[in-house]
Amino acid sequence: MTQLAFKAARKTSGDGPGQVGFRDIVRGLRDLGLNRNSRVTVHVSLSSFGQVAGGAETVVGALMAVCGTLITPAFTYQTLVTPEEGPPLNGLAYGSSPANETAEFWRPDMPAHPTIGVVPNTLLRHPAAKRTSHPALSFVAVGPDADEMLAGQTLADPLAPLTWLTDHGGDVLLMGVTHRVNTIVHVGEQRAGRRQFVRWALTPERIEEFNWPGDSAGFEAITDAIKPYVVRGQIGQAHVQRIPAEAVVSAAVQLIRKDPTALLCHNPSCERCRDMRERVQPRV
Repeated sequence: MTQLAFKAARKTSGDGPGQVGFRDIVRGLRDLGLNRNSRVTVHVSLSSFGQVAGGAETVVGALMAVCGTLITPAFTYQTLVTPEEGPPLNGLAYGSSPANETAEFWRPDMPAHPTIGVVPNTLLRHPAAKRTSHPALSFVAVGPDADEMLAGQTLADPLAPLTWLTDHGGDVLLMGVTHRVNTIVHVGEQRAGRRQFVRWALTPERIEEFNWPGDSAGFEAITDAIKPYVVRGQIGQAHVQRIPAEAVVSAAVQLIRKDPTALLCHNPSCERCRDMRERVQPRV
């Protein structure tokens, strides 16, 4: 996608019945208190707005027009492979997974997995976007702090860009989504001492092993703890909220230190939460 295409998206209006345009999104973001000094990690459901004139390009254009630096996951689950055996209590069933047959080799221009959403893939195509080279948990960012924010990511510390954001006064922006996709909660898990899992991904050179966070299905349980810090708004049909990243991370740390099983889901088929519970159970 060219710079011209993104500029064209700014001209879209929301004049149609129930249609959301560029100016509507800009106004909604500014009403949340965001500005050119804002560093934001964003999670977006495009469909939650209703009809958006210009689609994902309009959303990305509005975010870039209002905020200083943006970052979002560009995860590529399609590179993951499962070995025959591995560490115990790793939130994973080992063996010859059918997904191994279709796993793709990581490449820098690989689209984010479809479950990550259309907005991250749109941002990936922006000429100014920067992306980390992690084979499964890459991030894409744009703005003056993008290079510094992304620089710290390693296989051992895939969440480093979000840690940087937390430590530099960043915000979490949820647009039509819940905390179930709020990736920065994993930084709180890490700071509370919750050990990550291990996963493997294909690259053209080798199979890479790296740390992998837990499941996020139980993250809605953080809602009450961060309620005083949330700024809420409405853009079209989408409920939007801005929360200081530090408030989210600190709340997660406090919850986990009080209860080592906090923020884990209760789905009996969730291997990660099941094994994490086993890990943190006191030994007698």
